[in-house]
Amino acid sequence: MPSILYFVFWTKYAEKAGKIQNVVLFLFLSTAIILCLSFPYRYEGGYLFDFRLIPLVLGILYGGPRVGAALLLLLMAYRCMLGGEGVYVALLVAAGTYSTLAAISSKTRLNTRAKLFQALLLSTALVPISLKVFWCILTHATYGSIMLHVSLRVIEFIGIWITVYLVEFVSSYFRMQKELLEIEKMRVISQIAASVSHEIRNPLTTVKGLLQLFNERELSAAKRENLSELALNELNTAINIISDYLTFAKPQMKKMAVLDLSTELQQVVSVLTPYANMQQVTLTAVMDTAHSILGDSQQLRQSLINLIKNGIEASSNGRVDIAVKIMRETVLIRIQDTGCGMTAEQIQRLGTPYYSTKEKGTGLGTMVAFSIIRAMNGSIHVESQINKGSLFEISFPIAARL
Repeated sequence: MPSILYFVFWTKYAEKAGKIQNVVLFLFLSTAIILCLSFPYRYEGGYLFDFRLIPLVLGILYGGPRVGAALLLLLMAYRCMLGGEGVYVALLVAAGTYSTLAAISSKTRLNTRAKLFQALLLSTALVPISLKVFWCILTHATYGSIMLHVSLRVIEFIGIWITVYLVEFVSSYFRMQKELLEIEKMRVISQIAASVSHEIRNPLTTVKGLLQLFNERELSAAKRENLSELALNELNTAINIISDYLTFAKPQMKKMAVLDLSTELQQVVSVLTPYANMQQVTLTAVMDTAHSILGDSQQLRQSLINLIKNGIEASSNGRVDIAVKIMRETVLIRIQDTGCGMTAEQIQRLGTPYYSTKEKGTGLGTMVAFSIIRAMNGSIHVESQINKGSLFEISFPIAARL
């Protein structure tokens, strides 16, 4: 059990552990050896049978010859302390197993199950059985005694193979998990790269076309001024896109201050009211508290504008209601719309790169909003039903408690 526990729980932290990994492995396996030797099966009076070779084999395979040698010395010393019959043959079997498996693993890379099985068959079955049989012959043991020794060695080999198989299974699972994580990171990077190139190409293409028009001699001064203004606007759009991505990657809270939520929301509502009127959406805001939060005013407004704007676009001819309440030790901002709603899968993917429920959306605004809220020690909870609207609950710690 200590051996299995090591590979199930400690393998996750092996890379962070560094040099002490082998020390931890030795401690777990030495505990297993001591427990095996302390509670053996006794047969023919004084002979002891146990699974002491399993931790020894695991130490050689996964800790190297040094860990294996330390475990072998511990095994020999403790077996001598226990005494009884068969001490010398037990030491001989342990030494033979260590020598054979250490020699094979140093010369051959045991990277397949076939090679691993062959190495274990030779070192933990054939060598111990041969030594046991040779010892029985020297001591003139009976045929029944010889068969008993052979049977116990076969049982021990089966135990060793099952344990190693389980360890390999667990190790391969964690390796696969790590590989999947790396694949997911690369997928996110590729999505962000595609999103950036797609979003920036449009304004830059427009600027390129406008600059080509400047070569025409017939353009009037007023026309040139208009084209210059359009080109600058497109360049500002590209700059804003890059800024948004930088904000998503690592939001910078430049001016952390105590913010009055009533004032902040009034500013946001005043900015979005004309847009809501254009979409024929009723926008309301109710402030039930005078508590303040700690954050960056500009970043907070940006995140709220992004989320409320999404609600407005989803609720054509509907309404978006904003409310601020106190919930225990936090300030709660509720943004409720009567839009088309989302499925559970869509809710889970909100805030991930290049995902949007809008036909031409990139998900950039939601990503930025989520990142800013988290950077301000806030959290966000989303509830939604198809054709019944969505609810965004944003909670921030009260500034006084911070």
